[in-house]
Amino acid sequence: MAKVETLIGFAVKARKVIFGADRIEGNKSARLIICCHTLSERSLKNMLNMQTGKLKIIISKQPLEDIVFKTNCKAIAISDAQFAKAILDNLSNNFIVQE
Repeated sequence: MAKVETLIGFAVKARKVIFGADRIEGNKSARLIICCHTLSERSLKNMLNMQTGKLKIIISKQPLEDIVFKTNCKAIAISDAQFAKAILDNLSNNFIVQE
């Protein structure tokens, strides 16, 4: 397992993760949004509309549900700034940063 997946796992255990696109929309505490490559086009568009200078969005090339061990999980948001920075600093080829 790569470092990013481990960091996401730590964030889940620390309860610093918001699960689901519907819960993420409009949430002010999100620092980083991680979307699965299988996320619907409409939901991805909604996530991209939330993107600001401090809120980054990345796309996982592998199923997100395999990383967070939650069935049908297509989007998560990291609410802790330190976890978000650590994940962004250690991105692997399995993730694509949306500009």
